[in-house]
Amino acid sequence: MLLLAVSGCSGTPDCTTDTAPVIQTNNEVVTALADELQREHKAGTFAGQVLLAQNNSAVFKAAYGCADRQHRVSNSVTTVSDMGSIAKTFTAAAVLQLVANQRLQLSTRVGDLYPEAADALKPVTIEQLLGHSGGLDNFHNDSDFELMDKTEAERRILSMPLIAAPGEKIAYSNAAYTLLAAIVEKTTGQSFQEYVQQHLLSPLKLADTGFYQDSIIPVSKLARGYGGDDQGKTTYQKGLTWALIGAGGMVTSVDDLASWFAALKDGTLFPDSAPNLTFTQANEKWLLGSFSQLDIQGESVIQMGGSTDFGYTALIQFIPGRDVLVVLLLNAHNTKYANATHHRLSRNHILPILQSENQTDKLSDQ
Repeated sequence: MLLLAVSGCSGTPDCTTDTAPVIQTNNEVVTALADELQREHKAGTFAGQVLLAQNNSAVFKAAYGCADRQHRVSNSVTTVSDMGSIAKTFTAAAVLQLVANQRLQLSTRVGDLYPEAADALKPVTIEQLLGHSGGLDNFHNDSDFELMDKTEAERRILSMPLIAAPGEKIAYSNAAYTLLAAIVEKTTGQSFQEYVQQHLLSPLKLADTGFYQDSIIPVSKLARGYGGDDQGKTTYQKGLTWALIGAGGMVTSVDDLASWFAALKDGTLFPDSAPNLTFTQANEKWLLGSFSQLDIQGESVIQMGGSTDFGYTALIQFIPGRDVLVVLLLNAHNTKYANATHHRLSRNHILPILQSENQTDKLSDQ
């Protein structure tokens, strides 16, 4: 494994200037990427962690900026940050695991599970909920932190007027994923958080991944958010309600996210006798595992991103033709890219380096 880890913080206040250990390398792709990200950090557009992996092995990992500006604590490669809507990939995996174990079917309808649902919603299938094509609107809440129990969330979602007939339109829906989390509870008899911990996080030893206010995550490891509504606060402190469960509300580290994607890619969480449905198409945009698939510069890219109002943005981006994974966990942004910082950094500054001619071979060259 080739690992380059660096740390830095520019601007005011200055963070601790100690850098993480650096293993020097002549790898030109890693060097070019490190130089580009350092320039973006100095320009104020990049603070957080980045990990680049190929063939499930990290080849570059770095941290920039402050985890806590008030106390001048630098981000490190082990800092824990908000993953935003990447949490939906855990919800999808929980549902697909239940499908693999024949406790649910992709064709199971909302009406099969909730006879009290509005008639228009009853025909919506699990597959359509996973692929954002069930016709549910995006939100069932006024705020991610609105106090709401599961009963109230279910009541609101099951009575929501559809914005399109089931399967007619692809429309991103947080409400669909909150309903999927409730379906996990209805199917298993466990709380959603317990199921995710027992069946997804613990088997993979993802010790830095959990839900808001999860006691297993030390508060000292958390990055505070800058650039959003509450400067210097953390979403983690706000608590988790059914306004958000299933659609977000989780924190993680870059190492855990890389391990998570590797497990999804390898089908580790599913029985050997069952197909790995994570990357099966739900429709022309979405895969069943809550990843979108798109073409960037003539190459297929699989990705999922997320952002919050606190300055956090996050991205998993995989290039199958190169077996290259990019993980970004950012805890600050300025007005240049705002809450699209994760996408803009990747599109404008990371992918152009990785997708330039022969870069895959050069990345692998030790």
